[in-house]
Order: sequence, then structure tokens, then C-alpha cells
Amino acid sequence: MEPKKKSWIQLLFAYAEGEKKRMILPVILSVLSVMLGLVPFYCMYEMICLFVAGTVTAAGIVKWCVIALVVYAAKILLFCLSTGTSHSMSYTILEGLRLRLADRFLHAPLGNVENHTIGEIKNMMVDKIENLEPPLAHMIPEGAGHIVLPIVSIIALLCIDWRLALASLVTFLLSFICMGFTFKISGENFNKYDQSSNYMNSTIVEYIEGIEVIKAFGRAGVSYEKYAGAINDFCTFVVKWLASTFVTMKLSFALFPSTLIGTLPVALALENSGAITAPQAALAVMLSISMVGSLAKLEVFSENMRQVKFTVENPQLPS
Repeated sequence: MEPKKKSWIQLLFAYAEGEKKRMILPVILSVLSVMLGLVPFYCMYEMICLFVAGTVTAAGIVKWCVIALVVYAAKILLFCLSTGTSHSMSYTILEGLRLRLADRFLHAPLGNVENHTIGEIKNMMVDKIENLEPPLAHMIPEGAGHIVLPIVSIIALLCIDWRLALASLVTFLLSFICMGFTFKISGENFNKYDQSSNYMNSTIVEYIEGIEVIKAFGRAGVSYEKYAGAINDFCTFVVKWLASTFVTMKLSFALFPSTLIGTLPVALALENSGAITAPQAALAVMLSISMVGSLAKLEVFSENMRQVKFTVENPQLPS
């Protein structure tokens, strides 16, 4: 029986061997940072309650403003600590991967090494390993916080009125449909992108390294034509690929964080019917707005997910 193939997420964590424990701290700090971002919205809700009840005082306003300011400062501090810790961890991992890859080439048979073009080696050593930095330094720690915040916000909306929670999800389905079309249109373009990138890198490195010989033997015109053609072909391919997914991708990106489209009219209707109070309607709108930043970040991470998946599953990387 063949051993079960590891998923790309398991492979990603395998590359982080020895640094896994350091991943926990930035994740915790990121979650706390994002959660503290909800507190100023609650402070605003309390101030609205004071105005509606007619019990507003200068002391009460100052109190909630100070709490919001202190909590926001703590949020920024925790985010900075999370980012600093995650970047330190990720570049330690990248250093180890590059050393392991260099050691593999050093001890590999010469024939195996020569089977790889200089562009492929440069792509593996520099570009592919560098592609692991976003998930390690950003997607894992920041993504954890940005996943938790919408969940907490939706639970809070559910506590106010279940219809508000459902209304905040109305754009999610449409966004997922558009994103599915984007991935379907992309098809095998990630593999083609990697092949085209390898060829371009090889051509660039070969041209630069051989410029003296090229000029000495009067081959500048032919070599430059090959060099320029590789770059133009790569540019044409990328532009054509992005143009084919432009509409569906932009629709997905526009709809996913637009929770206010559903929440605002429903909150106004419920307040008008007396089902919720005016401060609760305002809080519902603020909770909906609080999700926008996190959902937008998750969109960016999802866009990079397939590239990261392809990089991690590439058998050329050291395991």
C-alpha cells in the first residue's frame, strides 16, 4: 500500500520543522490584535446609547474615548510584535531551505545538476523559496486573526438579531461563485507560468553571463533577439492570463467584503419596525464594517493560495 500523499499545507509545515513552536506566538498575538479592533466599535455603541438615553455627559464621553484609544494602541502594538516575530521566524526558515538546497546540489551527481538550466536553479534558489515567505510571515499569523474576527462579528450580529447575521452573509455566495469561475478559467496557467518564468530566467542569466563572449564574436544581435523575445513572450502570457480572469476576479473581490450591502437595509428595516433599537442598528452597521478589512485581507491571501500551493508541492524544493 502506497503511503498517503501529504497535502500542501502539511508540506509547508514540514519546511518549517524546528520553527513550529515559534509560529504559535505570532498567531496568538495576531488574533488578540484583530479582536481588540472590535472594542472601539463597542465604545462608540455605548456613546450612542448615552445620547439616545439623554444621559450623555462629558465625563462619560471622555471615558469611552480613552478606552477606545488605549485599546487601539494595544492593537497596534500586538500587531507589530506579531509581524516582527513571524518575519524573524520565516526568514530563519528560508535561510535553512536555501542552505539545504545548496547542499543538495553540492552532493548531487554532476549529470543531475547539469539537467537543470541556470534559470531553473536561480528560480528554485531565489524565487520559489521566497514564495514561501508570504504564507509563513503573513498568511498563517494574520490569516488566523482575520478568520476569527468575521466569525466573532457574525456571532455578535446573531445575538442582536439572527436576520442581521444572515443579511451580512448575502454577498458571500455570489463572491464564491465568481472566485470559482476565476479558478476554472485559470486552469493550467500556473504550470505554464512556471515554465515561462524558468525559460525567461535562463535566457536572462545566460545573456548577462555571456555578454563578453557575445560581443567578441559579434553575436549581439541574435542573442539580444532571443533575450528580448523571452521577456516579451512572458509579458504577453501574463497579460493575457490576467485579462481572461479580470471580470470574475474583480467581481469576487468587490462582493466578498461588501457585507454592508445586506446589513444596512435590514438593520434600518428592523429598527423601523421596533425589533431592535437605534443603538443596536448602529452597532450592527459598525460590526458589518469591521469585517471589511479582514475579508479583504483573506481575499488577498486566497489569490496567492494557488501559487503557494504550486510552490510547496514542487518536488524540486528540498524536503
